[in-house]
Amino acid sequence: MPVFRTAAQVRQDFLDFFRERQHTVVPSASLVPPSGDATLLFINSGMAPFKDVFLEKMTPPAPRVADTQKCLRVSGKHNDLEEVGVDTYHHTFFEMLGNWSFGDYFKTEAIAWAWELLTERWDLDPKRLYVTVHGGDERLGLGRDDEAAEIWARQPGLVSSHILNGSTKDNFWMMGDTGPCGPCTEIHIDLRPDDERAAVDGASLVNTDDPRVMEIWNNVFIQYNALSDGRLEPLPSKHVDTGMGFERITAVLQGKSSNYDTDVFSAILDAAASFSPRPDVKSYDALEMADSNERERVRIALRVVADHLRTVSFAVADGVLPGNAGRGYVIRRILRRAVRYAYQTLGIREPLLVRLVPTLVATMGDAFPELVAQQAYIERVIRAEEETFLETLGTGLTAFSALLPHLRALAAAAEMPGSEDDAEARSALRADAKTMDLLVKAYGAAGISEVDAVLDAFSESAAAQVVPGDVAFLLHDTYGFPADLTALMAREEGFGLGQDAYDALMTRQKERARAAGGFKADMSKIGEDWQTVSGSGAETDTQFVGYDTLRSDTRLAAVRTDTAQDGTVRHLVVLDETPFYAESGGQVGDTGVLHVGGEAVRVLDTVKQSGRIVHVVDRLPEDLEGSVVAEVDASRRRQISQHHTATHLLHAGLREVLGTHVQQKGSLVSPGRLRFDFSHFERVTPDELRAVEQYVNDFAMANVALDEQRNVPIDEARAMGAMALFGEKYGDRVRVIAFGANSVELCGGTHVSATGDVGLFRFVSEGSVAAGVRRVEALAGPAALATLWADLDELAKARAPFKQTREGGLAAEIDALLQQNRALEKQLAEARLAGLDARVAAVADAAQTVRGVRLATARVDGADMDLLRELAQRLAQRLGADGVAVLGGTDASGEKALLAVASGDEAQKTVPAGKLVGALAKHVGGGGGGRPNVATAGGKNPAGLDAALAAAASEIASV
Repeated sequence: MPVFRTAAQVRQDFLDFFRERQHTVVPSASLVPPSGDATLLFINSGMAPFKDVFLEKMTPPAPRVADTQKCLRVSGKHNDLEEVGVDTYHHTFFEMLGNWSFGDYFKTEAIAWAWELLTERWDLDPKRLYVTVHGGDERLGLGRDDEAAEIWARQPGLVSSHILNGSTKDNFWMMGDTGPCGPCTEIHIDLRPDDERAAVDGASLVNTDDPRVMEIWNNVFIQYNALSDGRLEPLPSKHVDTGMGFERITAVLQGKSSNYDTDVFSAILDAAASFSPRPDVKSYDALEMADSNERERVRIALRVVADHLRTVSFAVADGVLPGNAGRGYVIRRILRRAVRYAYQTLGIREPLLVRLVPTLVATMGDAFPELVAQQAYIERVIRAEEETFLETLGTGLTAFSALLPHLRALAAAAEMPGSEDDAEARSALRADAKTMDLLVKAYGAAGISEVDAVLDAFSESAAAQVVPGDVAFLLHDTYGFPADLTALMAREEGFGLGQDAYDALMTRQKERARAAGGFKADMSKIGEDWQTVSGSGAETDTQFVGYDTLRSDTRLAAVRTDTAQDGTVRHLVVLDETPFYAESGGQVGDTGVLHVGGEAVRVLDTVKQSGRIVHVVDRLPEDLEGSVVAEVDASRRRQISQHHTATHLLHAGLREVLGTHVQQKGSLVSPGRLRFDFSHFERVTPDELRAVEQYVNDFAMANVALDEQRNVPIDEARAMGAMALFGEKYGDRVRVIAFGANSVELCGGTHVSATGDVGLFRFVSEGSVAAGVRRVEALAGPAALATLWADLDELAKARAPFKQTREGGLAAEIDALLQQNRALEKQLAEARLAGLDARVAAVADAAQTVRGVRLATARVDGADMDLLRELAQRLAQRLGADGVAVLGGTDASGEKALLAVASGDEAQKTVPAGKLVGALAKHVGGGGGGRPNVATAGGKNPAGLDAALAAAASEIASV
């Protein structure tokens, strides 16, 4: 039996073993692939960081290399996200131990060293080990890998019958349809008890997905180049690429059947359990509930939390922030799954993952120092994301949980429509008022409002084993509950999602939003319905000269007039050559004038459609064939350019002050202001805003000259460090805009010639537009100066009433006034309440008894809701434990009805205030709610107040 080794010892053993054999031990690459690799969202294998070495695009760090590589997978065999945590051996984040030979040693050394490490250094029983070699493939023109088989046969203690032939699927590695490839040899271990091994030969279980007979190490021998015609040609240099799952080999060496039972996870699992408020959850192994199914449910939740904590923390450390697209979307989805399991199963209603980061750092920080260096940052990001999601999670989970039993019952009854089971399931759903209300709202968006029709539609979804897309849309649109999470929970319960209905409702919503956005000329069919004037007409590839001049001699190529449904008419023009910048990249389009003969045609906007520049004009010129002088509004263009350059400086400043995780998520550059959306996990503080503002103004005062480079090869631009928008598509050649070394971006917009032309820069607002995305608005140049003067004028007016200010200046004077005002308001409220005490006593004396409850009602007009609630509570106290106070009245405007209900300690058990006020609110056309002891409601129908107060007795009587 192998000697027990901690996870840290296993990792170090592997690296030391290969260091002793002249390997250079390199740190793990980032989980984020290099910027030039568009084929991967995350590094998902030990080989991925060395792909360019095998493609001969990169020089290896050394001929022999060893490492432990961070990997992230959320799809593929056994790795669908909803399965991780359910079993005990698959993960989203894992380490891959690997040794590499780049044109150095080959099969002999790789196989011998693998066997030596496993059987001599780690003392694994050779009789439990099986190896596979490529058995050959006629299609590839290859016979069996006899070379590898013969080397294996020479390894001490390896039983010859344990050398097995494997298929091309399992034992031949290819990077793609073409390129480097080669056979591989796998090492498997049989962990079954001796009696089972004697009864069934382990060879028959290799590569059959038996978790007790599993692969622990794969050695790939890259010796061929696959050609496009299917042939394989030998490579001049041969390479070795190996991978051994760290978590799996640790479990083997620690004698554990589950990766989660090792010390890789144990500290995190127990820490997570310690935060659960459930008294029966002590630790991962100490669960004090009798129900075995519930024990496993809790363990699954703990495994999900532990796995996902590692994934999210390492991703954030490598610069990935939770977001709505790309890598950020994957990380957000994983984090939310962990939060949901903690909420539903462990009963944890506050951020959990952030409290587990210190345990993760203590466990893995020595091997991965980036966790230590960025611990505080990781915690801030995770806390912000958890807090945001917890705000919406409860509502969605409650709705889904209420829906699920009805969905199951109707699905079970679907095989016998009209049966007694079907009738019972429908009756139970109809009686569940809250769930029916949810369904009526959901299906109402699709025009289904009658209860019977809603029941029919829901039954059809149940029969099809899907959660209605209408419900997913309602949860998303009304409560902010993510549709992908609804789909994930549905799959975990054995249901699909009605995706077509969801997509239809989402499309309808987007169309409504577009329709509300005003007129947009339809250029989707450019070339159709256009009047050709010269050349290729609307198909003309207009030459843009606006970087170099604001005035150009040109001709009309095509014209067109569009009429929107609301009757708005727009005239469109395409030119042979234009200095007008078309709206793109966040920058608004230019305006100006087209001089056609003696006419001055105003250009109202410039847009880009189907790659061509289209000018929106106030009218078409009378002479379509005359010469044209196109002239951009120079003052407006200058202001736009000031704001665009300021946007670049702002981007650099945000990355400098907040961190390099900041990425642009959207922008607007106009003559009057700029707006910039960026990835960040929390509010930008006033001090941070001031630091960024100072950074931009310092940059402007330095008067750094514009360095513009056009037609730069995209790879060269990236090598220059030019920032690109994630998800943006760029051509083979790009334009690079640089202001010194700190601001280098790919950009097609217009800019000032030096940063000094930006002038003054000022923020005007900062806020959130989505989870993990912040928005700032700012001004540059004359617009910024105008706000500064306005602020100074306002300050002077505020100072004017104070002939002499106290120490602390104007702020101290204002604070003193506010304190005085608050004191007076408190005195006024106390006096008013004292005056009403006599009325409270009179109302209490007139109380009636209804079913053992002392009920007092009264009308109090002109009070606000706070006062009405206070009076109701005072009245209930005077009535005693069995008293219920119901007060109603209009607000100060007389246009809104207000209701307040308070119940005594005993009365609230049978007459909860929240339930009573909800029933009474219907009389005033409103709604409300609250706690059992006190609740309030409002409505738009004050005329119903008397009826509401009169109905209190009958409502109590019907309880």
